[in-house]
Amino acid sequence: MKLHTLIEYCLLIFISGLYFAFLGFQSKGLTFIIGVIFLYIIINFSTKKFISSYVPIDKKMSILISVLMILGTVFITMLLLTLLAI
Repeated sequence: MKLHTLIEYCLLIFISGLYFAFLGFQSKGLTFIIGVIFLYIIINFSTKKFISSYVPIDKKMSILISVLMILGTVFITMLLLTLLAI
């Protein structure tokens, strides 16, 4: 997996987790879908604009590093949400 794509996925997992937690899954139908699409568009454009200047675009990451980064992102998101709930 390319590092740029991995960073984009990790940001999407983190911000979507926060969005879903604060939304509380109370939103119904169209507003929920629009929110998710809006998050994806913002993350996609921001990673292409800001991160591409700092990170080499074609750098390949091993599958082990990719899985560990995604699991770490999920862990950090859940830890942050747990700390905020306390």
